[in-house]
Amino acid sequence: MRKIPKVALFLETTSSNDRRVFRGIVKYSQHFGPWVFYAKVHPFFMMRGRNLWRKKILVELKKWQPDGIIAHVDNQKANDLLEFGVPTILSSFVEPDCPGSYTYEVNPLAVGQMAAEHLLERGFVNFAFCGYNGVYWSDWFCNAFVERIAKAGFQTYVYELQAPAPKDFIREDESLIGDWLASLPKPLAVMACNDIRGQQVLDACNLSQFTVPDEVAVVGVDNDDLICDTTYPPLSSVFLAPEKTGYKVAGLLDKMMHSRLRIAPQKIIANPTHVVTRQSTDILAVDDPEVAKAVRFIRTHKGGFRRVNDIVSVTSLARRELERRFRKVLKKSIYEEIRRVQMERMAKMLLETSMPIRQIASALGYSSGKHVERPFRKEKGMSPAQYRKTYASK
Repeated sequence: MRKIPKVALFLETTSSNDRRVFRGIVKYSQHFGPWVFYAKVHPFFMMRGRNLWRKKILVELKKWQPDGIIAHVDNQKANDLLEFGVPTILSSFVEPDCPGSYTYEVNPLAVGQMAAEHLLERGFVNFAFCGYNGVYWSDWFCNAFVERIAKAGFQTYVYELQAPAPKDFIREDESLIGDWLASLPKPLAVMACNDIRGQQVLDACNLSQFTVPDEVAVVGVDNDDLICDTTYPPLSSVFLAPEKTGYKVAGLLDKMMHSRLRIAPQKIIANPTHVVTRQSTDILAVDDPEVAKAVRFIRTHKGGFRRVNDIVSVTSLARRELERRFRKVLKKSIYEEIRRVQMERMAKMLLETSMPIRQIASALGYSSGKHVERPFRKEKGMSPAQYRKTYASK
């Protein structure tokens, strides 16, 4: 009989991202297992120091004798786990140069750029980033965001952490963030490094009586619905497809556990798929009312494909004048905005439904799946089928 693999999981349940990674791992086990899990998914072993870790967790794990390990822990604990000498995959998204050759992490460049694109599309000219300076992944998000905003010709104001140390960020008084926001020009678009930070920014806005999203728009990262749907107003957030990541991580571990040969070291990179738009960024911050009217029609009309003349007809301008103003305000043509919005809708449907591509294309006003492939590839860099295969959860 085939031996049932024993897999130890060390993940952080307070993190929505880790919970979803866990679900992806379990789903893989259901498809290709079964696996037996030693699951330490509560933060107590992270917060109670090394005595509990060494005297309880490591002793239990040694007795249990795992065949494989997946862990999101700090470098010191990662070294302890690697000493077991079994296939181990670590999250390298804790500290730089996390030990071990087999890792998984989020693509910080893509995350920062996606958040920047989301806010630029809403017509803002004032931008800010609120993270945890000195925390390397937050700094990476910040650098990518600042670079993309600079490429568009704008400056980014970066919040400097006021708490004594990065680990004390939760105790930081929101009034300090409020004072920082008060010093910046409005309307302002803010990227927060995660949803917890986004919640703090929204709380600061409420305390300082800044209207959201009219004066301050905020986008977070992780799409933790427990946070995003309970903030006031609800928080927009970059979605990282963690369940897909978990499925891939489990697949690599399975291969490592059953291969007679050593598998070359590799890193699984998780790319964000889209921004889940909620009320905190549901605005178009442009001064031109005719352009605003046209963009609002493009973004809210969910029927079939609309041509440029359809958009012109909802304004009081001639086509040439509207095109001129569009390029001046949004740095793109009317058609480019129509295509972008249509392809964003298609991407969302590819990830959130099981509808055939031809059916999605038809719902968006295209005569066939082939006709939608070219504009989709131009926007997303791959075909609809590749996009679904790459980013949709198993």
